[in-house]
Amino acid sequence: MQCYLRLLLAFNILVGIIGSQVTWNRIEATYKNLKAEVETSNRCTSSKQCAAEATGKRACGGPNGYIVYSTVKADSVRKIKWLASQTRSLETMYNRENDIVSICSMVMPPSVSCNSGKCVTIDKYKRIHSVY
Repeated sequence: MQCYLRLLLAFNILVGIIGSQVTWNRIEATYKNLKAEVETSNRCTSSKQCAAEATGKRACGGPNGYIVYSTVKADSVRKIKWLASQTRSLETMYNRENDIVSICSMVMPPSVSCNSGKCVTIDKYKRIHSVY
C-alpha cells in the first residue's frame, strides 16, 4: 500500500510539473540560482580549470548565451550543468507555449581563461570580461 501511495504521489507531482506553464519568473529564478552557484565556486589556478556551458534557448534554435564556470569542484560542476540544462529546457517550453520568435544568429562559445584566480571570458580582441 505504501509503495502504491508513493507511486501515486510521484505521478501527481510529474503531472503538475509537465502540465504547468513556464513563466518568465521561473526562468529568471533558474538563472539567478545558476549565477549564484557559479559565483560561489568560481576559483581557478589554471585556464584548464575553466569551461563554458550553453544557457537558454532561442526560438530559432541554439543557446541564448554561455555561462563561464570553474571545474575545480565536481559537485558545483554537476549543479551548474544541471541548472544550465534547466534554462535550456524551460526556455524551449516557454518559447513553444508563447509562440516566441527570435533572431536566428549563432552564439558561439566564448574563449575562457583563469585571471586573478577567477574564470573569465576573453573576447576576440583579447579583452577580459567578468562572467557576471
